[in-house]
Amino acid sequence: MTLKGVDWAAVLGGSAFGAGILAGCVAFAADGPPLVYVRLALVVLVAAAGFVLDEPAAAAVDAVPATRRRRTAARAMAVTLPLGVWAAGVLALEVRSAVTPVGALLVEGAGMLAVAVALAAVLRLAGHIEPGEIVASVLGAAMLTVLIFNPLPRSVPLFPVGDGWAASTTLWGFLAVAAATLVVATSRDPYQRKDQPRQP
Repeated sequence: MTLKGVDWAAVLGGSAFGAGILAGCVAFAADGPPLVYVRLALVVLVAAAGFVLDEPAAAAVDAVPATRRRRTAARAMAVTLPLGVWAAGVLALEVRSAVTPVGALLVEGAGMLAVAVALAAVLRLAGHIEPGEIVASVLGAAMLTVLIFNPLPRSVPLFPVGDGWAASTTLWGFLAVAAATLVVATSRDPYQRKDQPRQP
């Protein structure tokens, strides 16, 4: 099973844009990581991750004798690209500024990317062959709202800047596991009666 069904234009483009933002953050991180701008890069990477389950050539892809779970597993591997960009950027920030909360940022990024893939999997189960645009717009708008207006109570530190890192890491770790579980649960093939011929 290959990754030929992935919308690489969106995944590669978003990952490259996110890498560019992170590179700028690293350049200006001598006095500490510019966390707001670092999270802007994460917004772009999350948008890119939302496209990994898109099947723009669904008619051709569906003709391949593979289960939905196998297709999902193959396409989900594409999320390693934005995740790798995020990890490289965070590690570069640590080299530039020793006060960078590396572990917390890595867990935060992994959790956010997992949520993007999970939302795409749920939308695909609901009949959206290409859920990427919906995921990118919904999660992107939600992240920007939290970053700009901070409407959540302090007890829910999604994107901490000063304190709250431990609680944030715990939250994102839980969300990452829950999102991965949801992807698996929504990737089962539709139920088919035993007396019905199996579709190719």
